[in-house]
Amino acid sequence: MALQSSRLCCGARLAALRPVLARPRPACKAMTRHSSRCRALPTSPVVRELPSQVVETFYVVQDPALFNTSYSDALLRFVDSAILAYECGMNEDSLRHELKVYKQSLEQQMAPPGMALNEDGCMLGAKIVWITLMETRSVRRWAAYNPVTDDTLHDWSGFVSMIVDSYLNRQMSWFPIERLQLELSAVQDLCAPPPDVVEWARIVYTVLEKVHPQVSNE
Repeated sequence: MALQSSRLCCGARLAALRPVLARPRPACKAMTRHSSRCRALPTSPVVRELPSQVVETFYVVQDPALFNTSYSDALLRFVDSAILAYECGMNEDSLRHELKVYKQSLEQQMAPPGMALNEDGCMLGAKIVWITLMETRSVRRWAAYNPVTDDTLHDWSGFVSMIVDSYLNRQMSWFPIERLQLELSAVQDLCAPPPDVVEWARIVYTVLEKVHPQVSNE
């Protein structure tokens, strides 16, 4: 009975996320400085759907194989949705609210433990995307307030800026993980394992490849 319930839940989630997976794979095409795709009013359906798109695309990142996609494609979709959310004025509070709504919807569908939403992972991933955009200043944000809090900036701006500086000024396609670990330990007293640091760094690089590609795809 439990197995049948899990299958039904999995099928329901796949059906709900089919529009997300059906979207074209975002191309890593350079954006012009201060470009923005957010032209809609805050009350428009496009803008209202942005928080849920960020959460849904991260949900796919958690287990790409379940949704018949690769990790790279899933991460690129998540980053693209987080960039658009940044442009349209989304911040930590609006994302946190959407995470609660999405978690409740999963609980109502009795999702098995393996399909639980990693709320902290989604929040951190979006914050890393937004801080990277703040560092590069390549995307216009249609809001007068910052997307992240001062505490978040204090914790993560050093980590992000080390990668951004090496990528833009020294054309480094990767940064030593040990040095990133030392940065996190010094600033946050966080002893992060290498796989986690690699994943966070990859988010930064995915954003950079989107807004400042070193090699043109055209």
